[in-house]
Amino acid sequence: MNGMDPERDINCIKQVLGGNSEAFSYLLDKYKDRTFNLAFRICTNREEAEEITQDAFLKAYRSLKGFRMKSSFATWLYRIVYNTSVSYVRNRKRTMLSLEDFPADPGDFSGTIFSEEESEREYRNALINFALQKINEEERGLISLFYYEEMSTEEISECTGMSRQNIKVKLFRARQKMLEILKKAEKKKLKYHEQD
Repeated sequence: MNGMDPERDINCIKQVLGGNSEAFSYLLDKYKDRTFNLAFRICTNREEAEEITQDAFLKAYRSLKGFRMKSSFATWLYRIVYNTSVSYVRNRKRTMLSLEDFPADPGDFSGTIFSEEESEREYRNALINFALQKINEEERGLISLFYYEEMSTEEISECTGMSRQNIKVKLFRARQKMLEILKKAEKKKLKYHEQD
């Protein structure tokens, strides 16, 4: 997790615990975007991700006395966001997306501002996001922590409470599932272009 300043985080936490609740706003500002992104990747809904992020920060603030300062504040906070997001998704009814809902033509992503290359890149990004939505919330969380947040399996283990071996197995399975989805989408794209 690049760009972190653990010493400043600890200093802010000590200030909050010492009665200066305003010091928490530094942590809020520092981590709000990254925690929102993690929540959004797991729940795939902007409004829900905002709600989860607010809920996670509230939980973190209320539980600050229980933070032992053995791990980084970021890892501790990500654990709260991860668990809150996964619980939130499990408690709601999930509508399954079908590959039929995904456009077969990268041209569908083009507009006046996109070149063919940009529209292909937009298509690829959308396809990866689509594949992420097709795997379960726990797998989405692990993929997000490993690839987007660039956390090591050790940091993910601290964050999720899973063993490093279990994380490796689940990441492997999640990648395999996503690969299958991407292959099916590519076949659909080829069929579409053969019909032209």
